[in-house]
Amino acid sequence: MTTPIYVAILGLIYIGLSINVIKSRRTFSAGLGDADNIEMLRRIRAQANCAEYAPIFLILLGYAELGGLPGWAVHLCGLAFLAGRIMHAYSLLKAERYENFKLMANPVWRITGMIFTLNVIGALALIILFQSVA
Repeated sequence: MTTPIYVAILGLIYIGLSINVIKSRRTFSAGLGDADNIEMLRRIRAQANCAEYAPIFLILLGYAELGGLPGWAVHLCGLAFLAGRIMHAYSLLKAERYENFKLMANPVWRITGMIFTLNVIGALALIILFQSVA
């Protein structure tokens, strides 16, 4: 099986994002919530967004692989999803600039990351649906 590779990689990414939040809580004295600090909020959202999208992706990828999706296609979906997640996190953590919680720059990396993410999830859902009725 190929899916466990992506389970492991996404698990490591999640740990990295979690450590970033933990360190930030100390830096910004934010025991709970974001302490009304945009940098803290950005780090929390990067971690939370990974937690929101990775599980459904991994479930879909595993089912598609069990349903007979070829290894090259599993890797294509996995790599596209990883690229999307990395672009999204990069945008939130590094590329975007805010003033008073207002976005001041085009979040092209975040938009592109979400396009990758949602297209992979949608494609896998359709593949599983087709595998189930075919």
